[in-house]
Amino acid sequence: MQSSQFGRVRVAVAGASGFIGTALCQALAEDLDVLALTRSPARARAPALDPRIRWRHCDLFSIQDLTAALSGCEQAVYLVHSLAPSSRLTQASARDLDLILADNFARAAAANGIRQIVCVGSLLPTDFRIAPLLWSRREVELVLAARGIPLAALRAGLVVGPGGSATRLLVELVRRLPLLWLPASARARAWPLALADLVRAIRLCLAHPEQYRGVFDLGGPDALSYEAMLRETAAVLGVRRWISARGWLPLSVATALAQRLGGAPATLIGPALESLGQDIQPRDNPLQQAIAETAMSFREALRAALDPANGQPRPNPRQPLQGLDRETMQQAKRVRSVQRIILPPGEDAAWVAGHYFRWLGSCCWPLVRTTGEATDGWTVSLVLPRLRLLRLQRHAESSDAQRQVYRITGGLLSRPDGLGTARFEFQTLLENRYTMAAIHDYAPALPWPLYRWTQAVAHLLVMRLYQRQLARLSR
Repeated sequence: MQSSQFGRVRVAVAGASGFIGTALCQALAEDLDVLALTRSPARARAPALDPRIRWRHCDLFSIQDLTAALSGCEQAVYLVHSLAPSSRLTQASARDLDLILADNFARAAAANGIRQIVCVGSLLPTDFRIAPLLWSRREVELVLAARGIPLAALRAGLVVGPGGSATRLLVELVRRLPLLWLPASARARAWPLALADLVRAIRLCLAHPEQYRGVFDLGGPDALSYEAMLRETAAVLGVRRWISARGWLPLSVATALAQRLGGAPATLIGPALESLGQDIQPRDNPLQQAIAETAMSFREALRAALDPANGQPRPNPRQPLQGLDRETMQQAKRVRSVQRIILPPGEDAAWVAGHYFRWLGSCCWPLVRTTGEATDGWTVSLVLPRLRLLRLQRHAESSDAQRQVYRITGGLLSRPDGLGTARFEFQTLLENRYTMAAIHDYAPALPWPLYRWTQAVAHLLVMRLYQRQLARLSR
């Protein structure tokens, strides 16, 4: 691809430290000014392997940080998922975290006049039985497009390439187990796609933003079941294995086995295995046609993902830094808690915020009371003895009808090093279809074991009660 097609525009890649992002940034750097955004402090501090790529640490949960990071960019690629932990304690589903991150990104992109977003999701089945992981990726597409920015949503099959978790899992299963008794769902067909072909498709979208808008299904040339992919993997590795997909295997057992052999976290393996069993057929489209002629077969993609010296899967580019990031999260002792709540018809985020704090005072009486105003801030205090537990100040610059932000600025329950960055946000998405109540970067003052089994549990209980309260109001 000639640089004249791009003209050295600046593109931001969110999720750049993953195995797709790493390969993509290196390919884009030939023609573009690449800004690689990462949530990994260790990756941002590490020396850049390619001087053409500018790395920047960015808190994707912070709309201010994202807006500043995207300044000067013309296009953006979104490769983010929330299956990996982002705090020492996370009280949230990956699906809810994904929605918040996508909405933040869409807001920041709109504020900077980004003219195109390219995202990568998963192929969806044609029937109405859609696994939670697959539907979550569809929700992300909806949220990214909700701010009016042209979106190219690439729905790919199983991506096979250097550093991929799926690639490592296939290889380790075949390498370590002489007998593979698979669930019947492993007979469902997938369309594995080489990482190099996915990167080519993304580059085409960026080169021709007017031509590629909307949803594009992508798959490789081979329609293989997961059972067949394991057989192909055995052939590539040169080993003989007994493989059968006629058994029944509980999801918990399959998850534990895959986690043990593949090394991926259970939060990633579980949802992926749950999405098995659905036969998926990519729909024909211009982007698929553009990459189909030279698309790599599954065997070719698998061989490219293996180190020719020892036949081992090439390491995930994020793997050397994961330990450092986990250590940083453990030392920071921060909390993230997100709950999805029902918004009564005709109301907005400002109403939810004010109603929540007033309701909290009545719900927890006579132990706790709340004082203040929704337009200024709220104080949560013990009744007897009279002690201020938390002080929350409304951040007017970040707040509007769809989003209310309260910064935690004091109180006995908050550590001084968390004041100002810790916040409680109420966020509505997709024209009030979803509403999120989220605590970000909260630094509890209680000793961690005590906090974990007292205040953290109490917060979850209160939020469950509030979900029921709003559900009653909505009815």
